Amino acid sequence: MKKVVHFILKLVGKLALVGLIAFVVTFTIYMTNAENKLIYYVVRPLLNKHYDAQVRDRRI
Repeated sequence: MKKVVHFILKLVGKLALVGLIAFVVTFTIYMTNAENKLIYYVVRPLLNKHYDAQVRDRRI
């Protein structure tokens, strides 16, 4: 019985540590606005390159 309680406490401690690390990482991403910077500097140029390379049969 003592081993089971020790195992559960150890597991809960590790899960709490992982949760804390995940929170710190997501909080840092939110505060530095990193997701929008990634979209602006990486995703948008790739999408522009893709759409500019498409052949169009009509002009808008």
